[in-house]
Amino acid sequence: MEITSYTKSSDVIEVFRRFLDEEYLEKEFNNLEDLLKLPISAYKFLGKNQARVISEILKTSNIEELAQLDKDAPLNKFIKEQSKSKKDSEFSQDVEIKLEIYKKKYSDLEINIKKAITLSNLIKQINGETQILDKNAQKVIVVGLDNAGKTAIVSKVGMEKGIQELSNLEPTKGVNRQTFEKQNLDLFIWDFGGQKSYRDKYLKEPEKYFLQIDLLIYVIDVQDPERFDESFDYFRQILDILVILEEIPYILILIHKFDPDIKDDPKIKLNIELIKEKMEDLFKNKEYYFNYETYLSSIYSKFSKPEFSKYLKDIISTNNLTDPTLKKVEGLGNTLEEVMNAVIKLSESISEQLNEIDARLNAVESGAFHIAQSGVPIEIRTSDQIRETSEQNVRGQVLDELKQLFNKKKQLDH
Repeated sequence: MEITSYTKSSDVIEVFRRFLDEEYLEKEFNNLEDLLKLPISAYKFLGKNQARVISEILKTSNIEELAQLDKDAPLNKFIKEQSKSKKDSEFSQDVEIKLEIYKKKYSDLEINIKKAITLSNLIKQINGETQILDKNAQKVIVVGLDNAGKTAIVSKVGMEKGIQELSNLEPTKGVNRQTFEKQNLDLFIWDFGGQKSYRDKYLKEPEKYFLQIDLLIYVIDVQDPERFDESFDYFRQILDILVILEEIPYILILIHKFDPDIKDDPKIKLNIELIKEKMEDLFKNKEYYFNYETYLSSIYSKFSKPEFSKYLKDIISTNNLTDPTLKKVEGLGNTLEEVMNAVIKLSESISEQLNEIDARLNAVESGAFHIAQSGVPIEIRTSDQIRETSEQNVRGQVLDELKQLFNKKKQLDH
């Protein structure tokens, strides 16, 4: 189901409050214009001193004026406007020298300027594409490079598509928004197209895509090592955005396309270790305070079960059982379980079909040989009879393979 975009001023204001200094937390805001009129010092992460520096360098006094600047190159527009009365090169040099002096004094000044401009843009440019969700809703985003297999994973959550349809999936254009209505919970899944033009758009306008995230699933294609660096860089940029927006989703990293026919390939095993090592190095960054997990996946096989229960226990130990957050976390755990079950069912279905085909071929071959020897045809079992035997074999194989996966997961954890 496609989600209809909507935005309420009151919802935006409530989301925005978490970035404000204590003196503004109880203040009543009637509309977004009230937010835009706030001084730069209203941002709690700036403080009075950095707010004064930004006002001095960029000649901005409130949030609305900050929203006019480019977060990636905040000096450009300012220099262009102010240099009309001076020589461009001289004015630009003066501003840059002054900024460098202050950056030595405030090591986080540059990132705070970018953060302040990004948040100001959120207020100034609110439109139909920005969606503020109800507190009981839950948002899952699935991101990665193009052709990583994201849409196939999302499609199997609702068991909407079979293998043949999955193989014919078209590249996602922009963001494909779906909703699944659960009991007492609306689950919103955003499947982000991975083509570079779309990635650039997400990173340029993060306030439209990366707010209110409960779960981030990052998909990386284990069979495409030539694009690993590109994927790592994209993921790092997403993490930087989450830090700026103060979003703390639970992160699942899927090392995807780990298909049964290549699982013993030494090159694939090496790729897996490379990805895991790179991710570990990435999360050692002191600015990244996310809970995350990395595991293997394939639409043709099983997921190794994530240790989401540990995260759930941590949440429960620090929150009251009536806390609305627990309902969201519990719902998120159920969602992950459904994803795992969906993939196992898909694998079971494929194995069953292959077993049935193999049984039919054996029956045909046996029958043909018997006819050639005695002229009496052999009895060929019906598909229902074959299926009954196949289901027993398949379930045994699935259980055995799951046990192997859990054992491997434990070995990796240790």
